[in-house]
Amino acid sequence: MLRFRQVPRVQHGGGPQAVQLLRGSGAMAAGYVLAVLASSLWGLTYCLDERLLAGQSVYRLYYLHTLGGLAVTAPLLWWRGESLLPVGGTAPAGGSASPAWLIIVTMLVATIAALSILKSIQLLGAQRAAVFEISYPLFVVLFGALLFDQAVSPRVLLGGLLIFAGAFVIMRSEG
Repeated sequence: MLRFRQVPRVQHGGGPQAVQLLRGSGAMAAGYVLAVLASSLWGLTYCLDERLLAGQSVYRLYYLHTLGGLAVTAPLLWWRGESLLPVGGTAPAGGSASPAWLIIVTMLVATIAALSILKSIQLLGAQRAAVFEISYPLFVVLFGALLFDQAVSPRVLLGGLLIFAGAFVIMRSEG
């Protein structure tokens, strides 16, 4: 069941509290910058993938993506002193250990999602596939509420619905 929570409103007209809310903390600002960076890199990836998928299978390209990810993350894990696999129920500092079933489900879901978007890019092209795939924020909100009892702000839900509706309008207008 969806739970709605009240979101504090920013008072226009100033005050240090309003300025702090608008600026956000350093970590929050970095989070937004990284989200935009990820978004732009995914856009580039979709365009590159569309070209690559003209000459090879979805499975081969996903395999190459996976090898690339491993080549980048394995040395980073080693440098940070982390193991490649979550063994012994250890948790990062300040965190809690993730149950094995959740890790396995996440790996399966992420693989299905990656293969699905690659096939969508192959069938529709990068631009069309991206327009509809961008509706995922709505599903983040819904799954967070349904699976993990996360509160949903009405504005976030409305924003997700508008993104989904906008993607649908674009897809219907292209025929």
